[in-house]
Order: sequence, then structure tokens, then C-alpha cells
Amino acid sequence: MKSKLIFLFCILGYFGAKAQKYPSPMDIQNVLSASFAELRPNHFHAGLDISTGGVIGVPVKSVADGYVSRIKVSPYGYGYGLYITHYDGHTTVYGHLSEYAPKIDSVIRKEQYRIESFTADYFPKEDELPVKKGEIIAYSGNTGSSGGPHLHFEVRDTKADAALNPLEFLDEVADHQAPTVYGIKVYALDDTSAVNEKYYTLNLIQNRTIEAFGHVGFGINAVDFFDIGGRPCGVVGVRLFDNDTLVFHSELENIPFDKSRYINSFVDYAEVQSDNRYIQKSFIEPGNFLDIYKTCRPVIVKEGEVHNMRYELTDFNGNKKTVKFSVKGHKNAAFVKGKPVFQEFDWKKDHIIDTLGIYVMIKDSTFYKNEFLEFSREDSTIFKRTVYTVGNAGIPAHQNFFLTIPVPDSIKSHIGKELSESQVFIARTGKKNSLGYIGGKLSGDLIVAETRQFGHFVIATDTVAPKVYSKNSVTVLSNSNNIMIGVSDNFSGISKYDCYIDGKWKLFEFDYKNARLISPVKKLGLEAGFHDLEARVEDACGNEKVFKWRFRTR
Repeated sequence: MKSKLIFLFCILGYFGAKAQKYPSPMDIQNVLSASFAELRPNHFHAGLDISTGGVIGVPVKSVADGYVSRIKVSPYGYGYGLYITHYDGHTTVYGHLSEYAPKIDSVIRKEQYRIESFTADYFPKEDELPVKKGEIIAYSGNTGSSGGPHLHFEVRDTKADAALNPLEFLDEVADHQAPTVYGIKVYALDDTSAVNEKYYTLNLIQNRTIEAFGHVGFGINAVDFFDIGGRPCGVVGVRLFDNDTLVFHSELENIPFDKSRYINSFVDYAEVQSDNRYIQKSFIEPGNFLDIYKTCRPVIVKEGEVHNMRYELTDFNGNKKTVKFSVKGHKNAAFVKGKPVFQEFDWKKDHIIDTLGIYVMIKDSTFYKNEFLEFSREDSTIFKRTVYTVGNAGIPAHQNFFLTIPVPDSIKSHIGKELSESQVFIARTGKKNSLGYIGGKLSGDLIVAETRQFGHFVIATDTVAPKVYSKNSVTVLSNSNNIMIGVSDNFSGISKYDCYIDGKWKLFEFDYKNARLISPVKKLGLEAGFHDLEARVEDACGNEKVFKWRFRTR
């Protein structure tokens, strides 16, 4: 009898958890600037972005009883982030905060001073920081990789560590608009297929017949809008019909964090890189292990056949958009995709490439499908050194691969003299002849680096220390002031900094968006009088700048 009661309570608890509704984390209208599973570079958006109307400092409340299970502070990502584990099997996450409630702030500041680092990742014990439903836990902000003031809010399945759609748990956010479709792309999925692989805007594709032959795939570029806010958000469900037969169905219900990077196979990665256009593929590549696919059948177009295709897109509230077009079978040699002249690499295998003086090690499952890679070497007049090509920027990599490039004699002869080993690294060329820092370590006459980016690479150097200067207009400060130190770097980026006042380490926030280190005077514990500040700032190549500044507090 006892075991039956336990089973009954478990069942009731399960359905109670599934039906659990949370209040809004802020006492303002839920206006969304981004939705769950929205498509982002290298990941799906894991929650909702709730706009604060350009305001910083809106009180943020815990949506249920629980305890603080993680406090993560970083210049990037969620900035000031807070994780609360609840007793219903869920964890809620609050990101881009401006500050924590006092009892939480005191705990994380103690940890930051213990490790002498602004960046911190602290996991309190279950009984250390309990919170109640409706308790103020923090204040909204714009910290980390945020493009404007808002609260990032997530609901996670605690045990599975998977992001769930917060709209399942919050009161309804007004949405009566169907998804918006911008265009469709058609793909040849094998070497014998005949397709003019191009992007068709909606007015070109709707109620139109496209000529194709063989195993054909499709992709759709679409977003969704809520009634209030006006920002493009993500589409939840995609269905594709071939003559009324469902051939593809994906549903973005939950995203495990260890699978979020598979977005680079879910979308057309090359289109993202070239035009920042997110086309969702309606076919599955063999190295894509997302669990969002309900149906996927091949579309085979034979000579003379007409396939009446229909997309049905839905958002979370069930609003539906339908787009129709036709495909007619026609084998036209001008459309045959054909094999590139580059070498093909099996996505399931390890690969070691030793050619043209470069050495590349690629582990199995780095690609999502078999890829053709180009390898070349060219002396560039623009960069005044050799440029090595390894694949192209439109090829996604699921994990790091090793890239080894020889150091040119013009640089090698200066190492140990004008150049230290840490000042020599691999860089990737970008648009408008820019160079992006990759990194690497010197090994004999070679530089070895790990990267997830294919494209064009050169050996570069960085000998310039960061710029560091005072951003305070006065030297007499009160408790209402902040100490602000400007910091910037011309190439490899700020990697380390420490600030000392009167010889003691002090906590300063690195606000990279505003290129500054900042600390409120009232939190530094300084007595009235003169004080000496020393800031030591280092870039990724070890170039260091030491800045000293004397100020007075009153």
C-alpha cells in the first residue's frame, strides 16, 4: 500500500510540475525582444529576452521557492548571471543583471576577492542562499554580451540540463501574428541531382514552378513577431508537404545545452557567414544529432514529375503561415551540381593533412557531412606574407581542429630578440582585409593552434601593449562616484587585468562594451584621504601596460 501511495504522489508531482505556472520575473509587461530557440551564431537562444524599455535597475524576482545554485560573473555571455534551482525539477536563469541582491552580492564578492578575479563561477551549497517566490534577487541590466538593457530569462530541466520554452511557464504573451517568410532555398543533395542552388525571395517562389531533378532538399528563411515589441523572434514548428504527404517536420520544444552547437547544421551555415541569413534546412545531415526532428523523408524528383510543395510554419501560440510552390522534374546539364575539384573528407573519420608546409589534424564528427576542402598557399601583397587556405569560411566545424603553419623567416629571425614567442600567432583574414586573432604556440619553426574556423590564415605578430588611462574627470571622489579606467587593445584583445589600491588587490568590473574597468568607490572600503591606484593590463600576447593614478576620497 505504501509503495502505491509513493507512486501516486510521484505521478501527481510530475503532472504538477508539468502544469506549473510562474509569475513574471519583473513587475512590468512582458515585451519580448528575443524568443526561445531563436537562431543565433553557433547556438540556439536558450530563453526569452524581456525588454526593460531601455531602463537598467528593474527589480528581478525569483519565480518560485528554491535556492541559488550558481552565480556566474563574466565580461561576456550572460554578464552577471544567476541560477536558482526550484523544487519542481526546474532551474531558472537570469542574465545580463546590473547587480545582485545584497545577500547574494556579499557571497560572490567574497569569492571574487578570494580568487582575486572579477570573472567568477561559484556554486553555493543548497542551504547557503535559499530564496522565496517573489523575493528580489537582482536588478536588470546590460552586462555581458547584451545589445541593450533587458533581462534574459530561462527555464531549464534541472536533471537533463536542457532549455525549455519559458512561454510554457509564464502567463501568455500576446501573439496573434503568424510567422513571416522571407524566402526559400533549394539544394542538390547528391552528386547526380540537378538543381540551381539559389535563394528565392518569397515573391519569386510563391505559386511558382522550379525546375530540379533527383534528390532535392529545401530550406526556409522565416521569423516570428509578437504583438508588442516589433523584434523578429524564432519560429517553433516547421512542416513541409510534398503533394500533401508530410516529408519534414521539426519542432523546437527543448534544447539540451550539449547539442546547441548543432544549429550550424540545422541552418545553412554558409548563408549565415556570407549574408547573415538564417535558412532552416528541411533535411538532416548525417552528423547532426539534434532531437528536434519528427519526420524526414527524401524528396526525389523524376523527369516530368510535378511536386506541389507546401510549407506550414507555426509559432508557440499556434499561429500558422502557409507558403506554396511547385517543383518540376527536368534534367538540365547546366544545373548539375557536380563535384568540386577539392579533396573530399568523410565526416565520420579522423583526418591528417600534410601539404604545402601546413599540417592539419581533424577529428571524426568535426563535420556534419562529407566536405570538400581546398588547400592552397599564396604570397599576399596586401598582408606582405604567405596566406594559407584551409577550406573556406562557409564550412562549419562542430569541434576544434589543430592547425600548424610554418613561421616565415622574416619573423623567425626576430624571435628571442625584438619578439617574444607569445607575440607570434596565427591570424585569420576577414572582410575588408582585416585580421582576426586565433592564437597558438610556437613549436620549433611552427605555430600550432586550435580553431573551429576554416578560411585563410597568416602568421602575425602583436607587440603593442594595451592603452590604459583614467576616465575620471576629477581626482577628488566621493562614495557616489565610480573609478573608471579606460582600456583598449589594437589586436589580440584584453586577456588579463588586476587593479591595486595602496598595494591591495581591489575588485573592478571589466565592461568590454564601454572599454573600461569600473568600480564604485563605496564598495572599495577606502578611508578619506589620498590613495594610489595601479592597474596592470595584459593582452593575449603578453604585452602589458601598467597605469598609475593618484586620487583622493572624502
